[in-house]
Formats: sequence, structure tokens, C-alpha cells
Amino acid sequence: MAERALRVAAEALYQSTGATEGTPKTLSLQEALELFRPDFISRSQGRLRRLEQRARIRKSLQDSNPDLVQGLRENRVKQKRNCTTPDPLSDNLFKPRERSISSREMQLRSRRIYNMLPEVTKRKEEEKRRAVSQANRLRAEVFKKKILDQVLQR
Repeated sequence: MAERALRVAAEALYQSTGATEGTPKTLSLQEALELFRPDFISRSQGRLRRLEQRARIRKSLQDSNPDLVQGLRENRVKQKRNCTTPDPLSDNLFKPRERSISSREMQLRSRRIYNMLPEVTKRKEEEKRRAVSQANRLRAEVFKKKILDQVLQR
């Protein structure tokens, strides 16, 4: 849908600039983004600058003190555990504890949330309806055959 809007806007732009209708010029994705979404380009350039800055910091740390870098990695691994941390601003009377969530529990939760999505429930209902209508068609064919056999035997 966004591509169509970009295409329509690009055609309108080229028609207004005097391009002939017989030879429509198409824009590349980068040109279209530069024309219609300069904010997108500036944000992505900012992300690139931040990534390059992180890489420079990491390289300087590694050159100066490799033991510190190893310690940072270990801290990051400890932080990456699958745990839910209690909210410090909670009004809970009981002190909530940090609890670990197993991967199986995460999978089950994700599956439950996915199955509750409206698209998924709608698809399942349509499949049920399709199965019921197919079963009804088969019953109708069997009934039709029975009636035909009864009529032909008389």
C-alpha cells in the first residue's frame, strides 16, 4: 500500500515537472525516501552513527584493557537471564521476588497469545465452517444415492 502511494506520488511529481506521459520515470526506493520521507533517512543515519560510535568505543576498550571487556561480557550474560524483575514502584504488600521463566513456559505463553489473535480465531472458525459444509455435502450425496437406489428398485 505504501509502495502504491509512493508510486502515485512519484508519477504526479514527474508529470508536474514536465515529464512526458509516454515515458514514465520510476524512482528508486532511496530516491523516493529522500523525496517523501526525509525523517526516515535522518533517523537511519543517526542509528548508523550510534552504531559506529559503539564500535569505536568497543575497539578502544579492547585495545586498552581486554580484561575489562571480558568482565562487561560476563555482566551482560548475567543480565540477559530470562527473569522477570519486580517493579520497584509496586504497591504490592508482599515483596515480589525475581523469578525465572523456563523456555517451555515462554513458548506456551507465546502460543496462547498467538491463538487469541483475531486473525487466528477467524481462520479457525472458517476452517470449522468449511469442514461442516464439506460434511453436509457428503451427507447430501449419500442421501441422494439412497433415494436414487430406492426409486430405481421399485
